[in-house]
Amino acid sequence: MTSFLDIIAGIFIGGILLIIAYSALASGNQAFFNFNSDAMSQERLADISDIMNYDLRKMGYGVPEVDRFKIVNVAQANRFKFIAQLNLNSKAAIGGVGFYDANTDTIEYNITLDEVVNYGDTSLSVYRVERTLTMPPNAPQTMTVGKIANSNVFRYMDQLGNIVTNPLATKMVEVTLSTFDPRVVLSPAMVSSGTTAADSTYRREELRRLLRTSFWRQTRLVSRNLRR
Repeated sequence: MTSFLDIIAGIFIGGILLIIAYSALASGNQAFFNFNSDAMSQERLADISDIMNYDLRKMGYGVPEVDRFKIVNVAQANRFKFIAQLNLNSKAAIGGVGFYDANTDTIEYNITLDEVVNYGDTSLSVYRVERTLTMPPNAPQTMTVGKIANSNVFRYMDQLGNIVTNPLATKMVEVTLSTFDPRVVLSPAMVSSGTTAADSTYRREELRRLLRTSFWRQTRLVSRNLRR
């Protein structure tokens, strides 16, 4: 009888230890996945920032003096369009472009809604950064640079750093990018939470913790070609 009780006790204790080990492994895997998601989000944000900075530094390059007021075509929070001569000479060649001319080229950025991620009582918007390059006589080419968490990306300033709304007064452009990973692993407590007020508060706090938009970059780009 004693041996039988020992076996039952051993099975019970072993079961508890197995549950503890499983919970610890699940929590560890969740933390590991979310940590790597954070790192990947930062890397993607850096890539988007590098591409946009590279393009915006070309504003007005090779544009004749008489056309300097046409450099910035559209200056909105979610849309920016400007001109430059990208293939004026071989030193400024772009990959895949094998011809050179003095035609004015156009670069346009559009921030558009990509998807809305729904978490039951909470939803978050993800925006797509679209880049359109027009190099006559070629047809415009549009590509998606990446995805971000904010739609108000561009701000326009004069030479003193004051905000302006007139494209003609723009001397520098401020670019603000933020991101999060909407595919993070949610905690079991959040997944199983109900619909009470306490549950809703918990869900909001947990989402705010997991989907934090703390990854952001802000850059002010000054174009020498706009300060002529």
